[in-house]
Amino acid sequence: MKSPDQPATSRTGEDEQQELHHRCLSLLSSLPSPPATSLLRRKWPSISTSCTRLLSTLPSLPLSNPLSLPLLTSLSASLSHLHSLSSSPPAGKLQLQSELSSLATTLHGLASDADLLVSTGGGSSENNLVSRLQVGPISSRLEALDLLLSDKTTMSASSLQSVVPSLLKLLEPSASFETREKVTLTFAKLSLSESSRHVITSSEVGPSLVIHLSRVLDSATGGTTAIENACTILQTLTLVKENAIALASRGGVGPLLEICHAGTPSAQASAAAVLGNLAQVETIRPYFVDENGIPTLINLSYIGTSVAKDNAIGCLCNLAGPSEDELQDMKITLFKEGALDCIKSYLELQVQEDRDWNLEGAIGLLRHLTSFRYIAEIVTNNGFVPYVVSALDSTKPRVRIEAARTIAELAVTGRIVKEICDSIPKLVRMLEGKGSEEREASAKALANLMQVSGYRRTFRKDEGGIVNVVQLLDPLADVEKKHAVSVLLSLSQSRKCRKQMVAAGACGYLRGSLAMQVEDAKKLLECLGRGRILGVFPRV
Repeated sequence: MKSPDQPATSRTGEDEQQELHHRCLSLLSSLPSPPATSLLRRKWPSISTSCTRLLSTLPSLPLSNPLSLPLLTSLSASLSHLHSLSSSPPAGKLQLQSELSSLATTLHGLASDADLLVSTGGGSSENNLVSRLQVGPISSRLEALDLLLSDKTTMSASSLQSVVPSLLKLLEPSASFETREKVTLTFAKLSLSESSRHVITSSEVGPSLVIHLSRVLDSATGGTTAIENACTILQTLTLVKENAIALASRGGVGPLLEICHAGTPSAQASAAAVLGNLAQVETIRPYFVDENGIPTLINLSYIGTSVAKDNAIGCLCNLAGPSEDELQDMKITLFKEGALDCIKSYLELQVQEDRDWNLEGAIGLLRHLTSFRYIAEIVTNNGFVPYVVSALDSTKPRVRIEAARTIAELAVTGRIVKEICDSIPKLVRMLEGKGSEEREASAKALANLMQVSGYRRTFRKDEGGIVNVVQLLDPLADVEKKHAVSVLLSLSQSRKCRKQMVAAGACGYLRGSLAMQVEDAKKLLECLGRGRILGVFPRV
């Protein structure tokens, strides 16, 4: 049975709100004239503008929205204070200036809050949530964040864009630790959602969020959970180059490396992933050397969780990536710090655990290092080749591509290695792949291998080899033709191979390649033409 007091209490609350509403409208309607005091006159335009906005908005304020009552309470007090200052300003100029500035700021904020409440109305739960995230006391906003974090509540991208600026303000150093931690968790959730990811990586939000998160990375201002969430967000943010540069320029590399060294297992994995994104930007790579980061990442590849190891190896791979530095200083540094031992240990572990899908980073790092001739010789002589050849059978196209590219680098040593001979049938099969990048990587590896007579003998034993290579000359095959031409030219001294080339339609394709000025296409066509004129094999 309902208490008899309940209806009366409800009516009292409604009456109070109605009374406040009327009072605010009355105070706005009876604004004093511009005051004679010069200090008041200077501040009056901004105060007057806010009051005009409120006078226009307040009649439409949804009183059913629970946020309306605190807004009206604050507005009533502010307007009363304005009338008081206008009629009897304090004698001290500094006090008057301080009170006017505070009042102008308060009224501007209240006008913005009133606009928001009117625009969102009091209808849908999403509109109410949007309002609560932007209007009212911190406690109310934190409760709204709890709703947003729950799986029961979702928010459209447009609504999210409107509340993000308010969320960023809650990450200011002046906010409480609890507030910053909860807001960081909110952004972490948003960064993992495909529907909201583009909002936080946008040019309007990303740089500001990077500034706030770089503060969180400092262990003095962020707790363990906040740091983990910050790294999660930065994984998404730093996929955008401008955000990566912004983080590095604010000194983000050092704290991230410290997290890799002494953070929680979860934070280590996320921090290594962020560093991997940063390492893709060539201008950021020197920061890793300055912060002595390579030993930290190598150590993490030994002792971290599976995800942390993968991310650490991936970061090292990006550090060794394409560079304009002709002296290849980074590759030499990685080699001196023990990157090869790290790769071998990682590859052995992947084989033991049968995790071929995680080989891309390790094989890629090995490929970058072997582009340095001295390192390629060491790799060839120290048991790495079987891992690379085995990776050609991976179920992941990216792993097969990296393995083929590594074979291409190792072939340049000019030495015949039995395990590399075993790669040739696998590379020939890769020429039949659907992806143009995979076919091109395989063709380049074969082109380099065919410069060595021992590898040519192995290739000639594969019945489908020449046919697969000739098919790459087809204009419909979206690959560079020069590698296929190089393979065929290397084999053209064999009469049997020339017959196979012509039978597969090489002459027709080569005439088309002449128009594209493919390197050595004319030379190969002349070679095949001479064989036909001499009657070495029948015309087709």
